Amino acid sequence: MFIHAFEGSWFDHPFWRSYFRVETREQLSRIRSSGIDGLVIDAARGLAPRADPQASADGAKSPRSKPPPASERPWGDAMSFRSTPTFAPPAPRDTPRRRRGHATECRRARKVIDRTREAVVDMFAAARLGRAVEVRRMVTLARSIGASIERDSKALINLVRLKDKDEYTYLHSVAVCALMINFARHLELDPQEVEDMGVAGLLHDVGKVAISDEILNKPGALSKGEMRSVRSHPVAGHRLLASSPGAPDTALELCLRHHEKIDGTGYPDGLAGDALSLAARMGAICDVYDAVTSNRPYKDAWTPCEALTRMGQWAGHFDAVLLDRFADSLGIFPVGTLVRLSTGELGVVIGSADDAPENIVVRAFFDCETLAEMAPIERIVSPAMEHPRIVGRDSPSFWRFADWDALRFRIMSGADTSAAASDGEPPIGPRGADQ
Repeated sequence: MFIHAFEGSWFDHPFWRSYFRVETREQLSRIRSSGIDGLVIDAARGLAPRADPQASADGAKSPRSKPPPASERPWGDAMSFRSTPTFAPPAPRDTPRRRRGHATECRRARKVIDRTREAVVDMFAAARLGRAVEVRRMVTLARSIGASIERDSKALINLVRLKDKDEYTYLHSVAVCALMINFARHLELDPQEVEDMGVAGLLHDVGKVAISDEILNKPGALSKGEMRSVRSHPVAGHRLLASSPGAPDTALELCLRHHEKIDGTGYPDGLAGDALSLAARMGAICDVYDAVTSNRPYKDAWTPCEALTRMGQWAGHFDAVLLDRFADSLGIFPVGTLVRLSTGELGVVIGSADDAPENIVVRAFFDCETLAEMAPIERIVSPAMEHPRIVGRDSPSFWRFADWDALRFRIMSGADTSAAASDGEPPIGPRGADQ
């Protein structure tokens, strides 16, 4: 089918685009597991339902009423189609459900990480001797990482984040590759672009072969001369890749531009705004995210939630829209974000769990079924769990919260949210399509 539009707010659906043809099982699964109630399909550009998807009690298909002709439909050839889910209902609200196959994929992902790390070590060693990069080997490894992410994106990305300080330089390239692939798939880029983004992630820091280990691993502040050495690595890497047969243009671009900033204060050329490609903007986010969530000689790692919270506060550093989409791709959101849970509740992200930094604490306060506030309850969202999970971010204005900033403050401070009703108009449910 060709999706013409989703009903309700764009916050409800997990796609970068609002209209596209459904061509993969993954797209279908993401639609079915999203929070949407219905969608509009374009019958002129794809298949149309021939029968009501809801079977009758005796198992037979109910006849579907014939849609009006296109001339009588305000949306032309597109047809509104309110879906009846054919998948299993969500687990009970307080019943955790472990992600199927997660442990198995973690074991497979560990092997992929080890194999790729060895290849990156070899690549750096060869580059120090002045040899060209063996790009074909990197392509094969990027495909293995992509396959792992397709099976379970949480497994490899969370494993590669847990790296020792001594192996950071090599595993950082593996991590950025995984993050770029996951991000590109979330943005619905075509398969070749996704692969090129992954290869670019593996190669983006190859210019660091021009920097001594003493500088790379220095625990204290860098001198001006040392800083100049560090800032030379994008150009050095670009020069090396340009002489390596088969290097994708995306890899050359990311290698040169991953330290540029959206406001023009980055390096090496101080490009800003529209002068920065999609790969450069994505790479800047993935590079910094992995850096700050890893243990370094000069700082301890931030939790994923803490990292995204702080990165969102760095005005002018990143493309703000893409940073939100990056958070969506990971299912991890900054503190204070309104999110919808698979429990059918709205909640506010409070932070990371004390005993497991990769787990997120969400304070649920609103029941989407009864359209009423509830006594706040904390839900732990874990990448190893299928339920509860964060379905996606949501819009306070869509739910008509009278004073969202005040309500959010009360939720995060642990105050009784029932006081919100006395401060103004109480929430009365989501805004309709005609408002």
